[in-house]
Amino acid sequence: MAKEPQELYWIENLLPEEGFRRKAMFGGFAYYLDEKIILITFESGTKTNWNGCMFPVEHEHQAEALKQFPILSPHPILPKWLYLPIETEGFEEWVSDILRVALRPHSLWGNYPKEKKKSAAGKAKKEKLVIDTKIDTRKPRMFSDAAPEEVLQKAKKISDLKNVGPVLEGMLHDAGIKTPQQMFKLGWQKVMTKMVKVHPKSNHSMYAYAIIGALENKDFNALTEQQRIDTRAFMKTLRNKLKD
Repeated sequence: MAKEPQELYWIENLLPEEGFRRKAMFGGFAYYLDEKIILITFESGTKTNWNGCMFPVEHEHQAEALKQFPILSPHPILPKWLYLPIETEGFEEWVSDILRVALRPHSLWGNYPKEKKKSAAGKAKKEKLVIDTKIDTRKPRMFSDAAPEEVLQKAKKISDLKNVGPVLEGMLHDAGIKTPQQMFKLGWQKVMTKMVKVHPKSNHSMYAYAIIGALENKDFNALTEQQRIDTRAFMKTLRNKLKD
């Protein structure tokens, strides 16, 4: 197993900037928020049922969870976990949608290890902390509701933009994109093309959503459905083009 996530590294951008930790588990990577485990990922698995994402849900809550996301199914070996194979169509979007629900206050998703089980009050407090440190809180507050043009004038580095943390900023730098102004001039399609050529594993719609959101000064999950459809179509074309 790799020491760091590779093809599923982008999932870490969906988690709050503060409060989560990662550890090796079952040949994959488990993700915790404080002491609550919310996700485990498996990469490039050669065994059936061990390539994708698993989400822990206690048995008494699984019917409700499966009603929310019928695309999931209980893992045949670890039935407390709901499984999403990586080959599922729209895998990136499903992972994003599930995590967005899993991070809500008092969520039925996730569980505390038996030896560290918390009281109901403790769980509520920690879950509130999870939501209070939402994705993309790393931007300056003055950009929160500003027009994209205003952001362009004030942003000094790419990580000043919404959805862009130090990891994504580093990947953009590797692709020769050094400033917010350069990003705006190129547009998201050229930005993604340049980045994917340098970091092939970034060829996921989620990265494109983040870039589009950054250029429009909006959270990546606030994109319209039509934007998502158009983005997936472009990324599929780009993926096929780079294979040729």
